[in-house]
Amino acid sequence: MKVKMEDVAKLAGVNKATVSRALKGDSRISSATREKVWEAARSLGYQPDAVARGLSSNRTGLLGIVFEDLTSPWTGEFLGGVDRVVSKQHYSLLVKCSGKTEAQRLLVARDLASRNVDGIIWIGRPFFPIAIDGPLVVVDSDPIDVEGIHVVVDVKRGAEKILKIAEGKRCEVEEGEKSFFKGLAPLLKGNESLSDSSLPFRIINSLNLTTIKGCQKDVLLCGYPHLARLLGYYCLDWPAFELGAVAGRLSLNVIQGKGVRPEKIVVVPPLYSPEGDVISL
Repeated sequence: MKVKMEDVAKLAGVNKATVSRALKGDSRISSATREKVWEAARSLGYQPDAVARGLSSNRTGLLGIVFEDLTSPWTGEFLGGVDRVVSKQHYSLLVKCSGKTEAQRLLVARDLASRNVDGIIWIGRPFFPIAIDGPLVVVDSDPIDVEGIHVVVDVKRGAEKILKIAEGKRCEVEEGEKSFFKGLAPLLKGNESLSDSSLPFRIINSLNLTTIKGCQKDVLLCGYPHLARLLGYYCLDWPAFELGAVAGRLSLNVIQGKGVRPEKIVVVPPLYSPEGDVISL
């Protein structure tokens, strides 16, 4: 037999309204009462009805997450960061792939709007002529002229870290179709105190196994910290988990009426030594 809210209320010795408020984290309910309600819910195996909760709060409990594609190696880590935050508020994730064309982005936006998601986290550049109810959190390498809340990877700060460990050597950036850090190469220009014939400091900004030779000095791999450590390379990592966690928290803040200040949050990518230790610069 399915456990009902009335059963939890009876066991906890409170009324049904108090159970509802306690499970939602209402600040008007004392910590002692909230703990008593949660203990009763756990002992009975009570699971709140997501549909009923949505009807009473005018929310669906869904958060849309949109990637340009789902093949990036950090996709799972990003989703883990979002889920770590929003699952505590009983939110579920609806993951979509926008592709690279404006028509595809528009289809995804319309689909999410039709499902009445409470908010959207969009990785990349969400250009679509459609109004979205709820917060739009945009995650990208640089701020763009789109309404919404922005979570930005600080590529400039990452470049400054690289220049310090390069120690004056000429930086040679190897790009690819799916570079981790957009616009990194121009930020490393001018670090050429040595002649062009000198051994450069290699930065691999997009994984290409043909360029990885292993155990060389003065090489930095963007992303893939475990592989970088195995090869004895430096690593400027893409802060996927932190980006996801920040985007999730900002979304909930708006949904719950807490607001967001500032509306642009900057996340600095971590730098690891060839031994896998964080380098603080």
